[in-house]
Amino acid sequence: MRFLKATALAAALLLAVMPVVSCDNGKKGSSSSFVLRHAEGENVAKQIATADLAQEVNSNQTLFTLNKVIDTGEQGDDKMHYIYFDITVKNDTNTEYTLSTLNNFYLIFPDDTEYSGAIRTQIYAINNFNDRYFQSPFTVNANSTFNGIVGGFALSEIPSEFTVGFFPTREDRDNKEDLIKVKVKSSDIIAVPAALKK
Repeated sequence: MRFLKATALAAALLLAVMPVVSCDNGKKGSSSSFVLRHAEGENVAKQIATADLAQEVNSNQTLFTLNKVIDTGEQGDDKMHYIYFDITVKNDTNTEYTLSTLNNFYLIFPDDTEYSGAIRTQIYAINNFNDRYFQSPFTVNANSTFNGIVGGFALSEIPSEFTVGFFPTREDRDNKEDLIKVKVKSSDIIAVPAALKK
């Protein structure tokens, strides 16, 4: 039964991701990750806010903190690292909204390659993490604070430093004028906490 649920989730996620990302085999990096594409002339990242790990930043009426970056270690025959985020999002508006790993988060490597989430990491998390993990999309209620584990990303290697990009789109998933960038060092990444495991 769990396999059927995971298979159904994978199919649904694949359909959801197709309109917003495309795979680029010419780019360096994980072959299972998607490379973000922004159409030329699109109003993307007009206002950029930067933060350090565990530092709260305010953008587009959203208070965002990347608390921790979690690495499962090598998984599967291809020995990919599954990367997840422990985040806090404070919604200072009267409207609830949904966010997702695929639409709102991406990674920027030192060579400027941009990666979005990998579906298999959600399936892994559903099977191995407890209710601190939230599948995408997840809801941020009006005038409230969301805190949980989201993601993730499948990486064949982790550079010594990379950037996590977060679009605080609020209720308009296509509004990506605001961007929060958080610098992460590989030495800051932690293993899966025991409290997260099923």
